[in-house]
Amino acid sequence: MAPPGVRKPPSWTIRPLIRIIGCKIRKTGGPVGRSAGRPERALTRDGSPVRELAFWLRDLRAASGLTYAQLAQRTTYSISTLQEATAGRRLPTLKVTLALAEACGGTSETWRSYWIQIRRALDSGNPVAQEDIVPPWVENHSENLGSASAAASTNLVDRVEDSEANERAPVQQEPSECEAVTSDRQKAQWSKKRLRLTVVGGITCFGVVSVVTLLTASSPKHFQSFASVIVQNKVAIGPSELIEDSSPSYLSSETISRCGTRGCKLQGTEMSSGAKLVVSCWTHGEEMTNADFTSAGISRNKGVASSDLWYRALWSDGRIGYISEVYIVPQNRGTMDLKQC
Repeated sequence: MAPPGVRKPPSWTIRPLIRIIGCKIRKTGGPVGRSAGRPERALTRDGSPVRELAFWLRDLRAASGLTYAQLAQRTTYSISTLQEATAGRRLPTLKVTLALAEACGGTSETWRSYWIQIRRALDSGNPVAQEDIVPPWVENHSENLGSASAAASTNLVDRVEDSEANERAPVQQEPSECEAVTSDRQKAQWSKKRLRLTVVGGITCFGVVSVVTLLTASSPKHFQSFASVIVQNKVAIGPSELIEDSSPSYLSSETISRCGTRGCKLQGTEMSSGAKLVVSCWTHGEEMTNADFTSAGISRNKGVASSDLWYRALWSDGRIGYISEVYIVPQNRGTMDLKQC
């Protein structure tokens, strides 16, 4: 029973719960329910381009010392997407590859060139030997691989040890929640103050969200029903050239490449630069590029385009097909304010 004149704090105060959680953290070294990450599966190098890309992405990640969780925060891609990119089962998209490489300290243009080599080799349909596609960093610095690998391994161990030490330090320095409160009166006052702050904060957040929702609902985004686009069937070569492709563009029934050999080409829809199309919506598909990355100086060519955005177009006889926006003039790229298919 509380002494006369001293009001007993309410039984629902949250401070005891905080003390319990704090003590639990001190005993376990971390939050309750924290689990270890799933170990990465071993990768067998069979000489295929996709497996080699996965191997070098893993090597780059290991040298950076970053976990998949940290990479997910840096790249905005999920952990499962990043792990799939390094699994070696299929070629990841160019965007995922570049995001992962840049987050680990890789050079964008170098990895873009390597990815394009693999993409072109796969699109050719011919068997590809391991020595046919050599990563630029291996080709240019093969004599330094031994020392670089050893240095990367040493740095990685140092970074992991420093990281683990930093993660443990805050837990050791935090004062015990069991010793933070000295009297029942102070606990009761703090509980009331925290409750008032929580209620006020909740009301404020609710009001802001409501206002934003009303403003958004009152001014809905306007989408076009259709748009006219112009075909640009050109290839970027070298530091500045943009020349007409010897193979015409065409509509396909699926948003994938090489439909001429895969049975998804709409026959009779061949087009060259300057042709006009009526498009009604856009969607995502296989990433395409108009660059010849085997040509010298291609990284300086401002006409290079790479994108996974496809337009759905209406042909003159009523058939409907898709065309990648890399085969459309630059001013007609980027959804054209059309709705998504």
